[in-house]
Amino acid sequence: MTQRSRRHAIDLEVLGEVEGVETIAVGRAIRELERLRRVYGRGRWRKRKGLATVRLGSGDPFRAEVHWYEAHGVGRKEFKIKRILGQMRMPRHRPLSGYVVCVGNRGYRASLMVRRIYRRLPDAAAEEQRTVRIIDESGEDYLFPQELFMPIELPGAVEKALAAVGSRKRGRGFPRPRI
Repeated sequence: MTQRSRRHAIDLEVLGEVEGVETIAVGRAIRELERLRRVYGRGRWRKRKGLATVRLGSGDPFRAEVHWYEAHGVGRKEFKIKRILGQMRMPRHRPLSGYVVCVGNRGYRASLMVRRIYRRLPDAAAEEQRTVRIIDESGEDYLFPQELFMPIELPGAVEKALAAVGSRKRGRGFPRPRI
């Protein structure tokens, strides 16, 4: 069984079956439940995880822990890589960190917001796969294709303020502005 995140510059392809499937959250325990319903429709939503062999674009297959959302009558949506398994090589360079701005969310409409600033977390294994580790709208860190983001440099005072806000939110991304 091959599953693809369609309409995406770099497809995340799940090769074969997902093993060791577990349910992480159900219904209201899913942080982005309202956005899932708005984007994909109503249903009994579950956030799930498992281990699978995946391929990004036309690259080489690798093992990864994947997370996704699913609902009866809607199907599986937004496969995301939580971590790459079995890579023990030492990185050739220091992994990048800092901030990125989301410039596209095709295939991840419930997880990413276009024009939102996300903190880039250092991950050398992710960079080798041409992905970026960020904290998405669920409040957890996942790997996403680099093509969805542009790196940005922020003035020191802004970085300091964002770091302070992020630490108060216990690691989640940046809070939504109150209007």
